[in-house]
Amino acid sequence: MNFKTTLLSSAVLFALVGCGSDDDKNDSVDPQPQTAQFTLGVSDAPVTGLKAVNVVFDSITLKTQGGEEFTFETREDDDETMPEMVNLLDYTGDDVFSLLEDEEVAAGEYQWIRADVINGDTNDLTMTSHVVYEDDSIAPLVVKRKGNDGIGEIQLDGFTLNQAGNEFVIEFDLKKSLVDPQNSDEIFLKPRGVRLENLAESEDIEGTVSDVLIANCETDNIDIALEDGSFGHAVYLYSSDVEMPMDNYEVNEDETPLDAPLATADVVFDSEDNQYEFELAFIQPGDYQLAYTCAAHIDDVETQDEAFTLYQVKPITVTSGEDLDVSFTVSE
Repeated sequence: MNFKTTLLSSAVLFALVGCGSDDDKNDSVDPQPQTAQFTLGVSDAPVTGLKAVNVVFDSITLKTQGGEEFTFETREDDDETMPEMVNLLDYTGDDVFSLLEDEEVAAGEYQWIRADVINGDTNDLTMTSHVVYEDDSIAPLVVKRKGNDGIGEIQLDGFTLNQAGNEFVIEFDLKKSLVDPQNSDEIFLKPRGVRLENLAESEDIEGTVSDVLIANCETDNIDIALEDGSFGHAVYLYSSDVEMPMDNYEVNEDETPLDAPLATADVVFDSEDNQYEFELAFIQPGDYQLAYTCAAHIDDVETQDEAFTLYQVKPITVTSGEDLDVSFTVSE
């Protein structure tokens, strides 16, 4: 009896060991790679003096930390042979134009994302990147890069894609990125004023500026008014630890100085609400300083302007999951 029981126990043990071996073999098989859905749009913070900023996107490329690349052509909906032309001024604030939607890529860490842009060509301005001025004149829009093949590159570094939907936006701050050289017929679009933001991890800052504060700023700065008596009204966003916030300027083409604004937005009059309003979109949660100025019209993006001043500066905190409302008034 005991002998039979021992045999039975041994058989059971052998079967269990056998099953364990099969499991070990299954565990050794490489798991299926994890994938993510990737959606990408473009938006902008506008600039004055232009009716259109038409950027022609040819393709979008993503590169993983492991070196794998995913490239997607960007084409017009009604003509798949034509690269996607987007007037950035049509998509300001939190309005977004979709370039890619739910494309399948690898999940995980990425080195960079690159937008290939078809640079402006004076021989074919309507089909290449260009700007349109208020008087309807047109100038080529060019993103500089090594080589001269007619393609410009806007490359933004470091981001993560999760195993789910990932909605990102390339935000163009045109006050910071558009440059009009004195010795060229071209307008340059510099990547320093462009940022990549995850819509799930960013919020909007909206607000108003009182008409009395605007009038006071213009009176106190009458010596820098334009010939027609007008001013450039805007809000500038800075890091909370900047002791002396400055205007837009550059030390080199690829880096924004620490005391320069992180983002900007025009202050515009809303006739329906009868008030001056602004909006900064896609801002990461954190502590900042927000400033109002009526001197934006003299802000040269390449140099520090001595006459530039900020009229009112206030500390703010952007909280995850909440848009922020800010008011600039004379009582502060």
